[in-house]
Amino acid sequence: MKNLNKLVSLLLMLSFLAAFTTSCKKDYLKDGGVSSEKSSLSTYDYLQANKYHYFDTTLLIIDHFNLKDSVNRAGTFFAFTNFSVQSLLKNSGYANLDSLYAHTTSKLITQYLFSDSSITLRNAGLSPVKYPNWAGDSVKCAVKKVAGTYNINLVNTSPSFGYFTLQYITVNGALDGSANVPPGDPVDIFTSCQTSDIHTATGTLQVLSNTALIKKL
Repeated sequence: MKNLNKLVSLLLMLSFLAAFTTSCKKDYLKDGGVSSEKSSLSTYDYLQANKYHYFDTTLLIIDHFNLKDSVNRAGTFFAFTNFSVQSLLKNSGYANLDSLYAHTTSKLITQYLFSDSSITLRNAGLSPVKYPNWAGDSVKCAVKKVAGTYNINLVNTSPSFGYFTLQYITVNGALDGSANVPPGDPVDIFTSCQTSDIHTATGTLQVLSNTALIKKL
């Protein structure tokens, strides 16, 4: 019986590993099924083709500021979803996008655009690295990856699996953890990506979490 339990545990663990490996290839931006990290679509068209319309409002903002070509020229775009726009409207007390447009600029988008196409989870380190974005000095930002662990309880064993998540960091003042940070320096904002390293026909796409707080500029 003990050998049988070990065999069952081994089979369950192998099944989980197979499922875990497959799930890493899933991309909710398309249809939730297994997909390639590469797309023949431009970055803008990739977002527009989202089956669940998670970027419809984001694209309206991009269109309002005539930034479609900029999004497609950028090496990397950290895209925010409609949920982040809804949070921004609510937190700012705006009833609609017209109110938002009256109180913001195109930097609302360009702070998430970068010339560098190599800003990826694969290339990121555990220490934050600053990158210049297309909003200039209005918003300083950095990127790093953070480690996480996924545990699963099986018969007679509890394996752990490590993974990494890409983070976009809004730097407020000095970069947290850097040398000579002055007293009272405001805390940086760390925002995780829910989807990383999608290589479109025009650049690299990273998707911020639905809870991402957009900085209004």
